[in-house]
Amino acid sequence: MAALDDVLTRMEKLLDEVERLEEPTRARVLELLDGIDTVHRMALERLPAVLGEEGVQRLRGADPALAWLLEAYAVGIDERAAAERALEEVRPFVQSHGGAIEVLDVRGGVVRVHLSGACAGCTASAITLQQGVERALRDNLPGFVALEAQEDQAAAHPPPGPGLLHIENHLG
Repeated sequence: MAALDDVLTRMEKLLDEVERLEEPTRARVLELLDGIDTVHRMALERLPAVLGEEGVQRLRGADPALAWLLEAYAVGIDERAAAERALEEVRPFVQSHGGAIEVLDVRGGVVRVHLSGACAGCTASAITLQQGVERALRDNLPGFVALEAQEDQAAAHPPPGPGLLHIENHLG
């Protein structure tokens, strides 16, 4: 497993270097990497149909590198259930501000959610999505690729919070 860790560490360093490339080279390299990832995802998603869940579990237990690969691509994992579990850590925050978040669909690591309540139109919802929802999914959903959000139509408004105290002058 140490060899796999070394390769993954090296890949992270290379990705950091790619991020610093100038456009359009950076975009082309990232497109290539996304294409390779998509081909791997398409092939690995077929494993449960070919091997059955038992066969996938045998692979998972046979070798740490195989286990890592199957986990990274969420092979044999109920993605929707895993996304729901991942969002449990951010739901109390969203609800405390009068909002709600619902998982609409999860396919190939792409999670579609619906924001409603006070989230609709909230000027801070983009920050909540990026720093809260996306982070929770990235940390807790194996194979997470992207977040797509849809909101109810509502006028833009600041996030709910404590209101200003109105003070009246009673002195004269």
